[in-house]
Amino acid sequence: MTEKLNGAPISGEYEEILFDLPGPWREQVWHYVKFTTKDGIEWVGGFREKDNHNFLVAELDSKGVACVVSGGHGYIIDINRKEKIKDLETDTILDLTADQETSSFYISRWWDLKLVDKEFNEIDIQVPIDCDGIFFKEKDGRELNLEIEEIGADLIKNQDCYVDLDERKIKKRGTTMHKSNGGESAKTEVNTINKRKSWLKRLWS
Repeated sequence: MTEKLNGAPISGEYEEILFDLPGPWREQVWHYVKFTTKDGIEWVGGFREKDNHNFLVAELDSKGVACVVSGGHGYIIDINRKEKIKDLETDTILDLTADQETSSFYISRWWDLKLVDKEFNEIDIQVPIDCDGIFFKEKDGRELNLEIEEIGADLIKNQDCYVDLDERKIKKRGTTMHKSNGGESAKTEVNTINKRKSWLKRLWS
């Protein structure tokens, strides 16, 4: 069980464990999550923020595993052992959700989307359109609805796509789109540069 806290707990109220970034950092901002183990023991984890200012938490109930995103950086946490399993290699994470049935997480950035499978491999899912933001919406059965902000003269919020959670593909209503694979999406170098420039404008704005 997980609960996002608004700030650091009162000193001595819970056992506190800090999880820092694996590399250089520039922020002194921390986000805090209260975890409850399968034995009912409560403890608090502190997670240093990285580049942006988001704070997201998702949990795989049956595995006792959580993913915490703090400032765009993802931490995989073993709740019962009170330890970090790994740092996600994918940074600048924008949104996060969990799929209990496949014991997987899904993470999105401004320009791409990835599956974190039950072995915590980060697998690219090809996105059918050039985008400047991917957000997870409600689930409808085994369909995870998406809101994709398209790149263009006018920013269009496309809500026609969803992730088929069984097939691990992005589909459009009535049409199969792109499927997941083990590598990066087949995008042109120019498009990739444009997407990163767009994200950097958001980051520093």
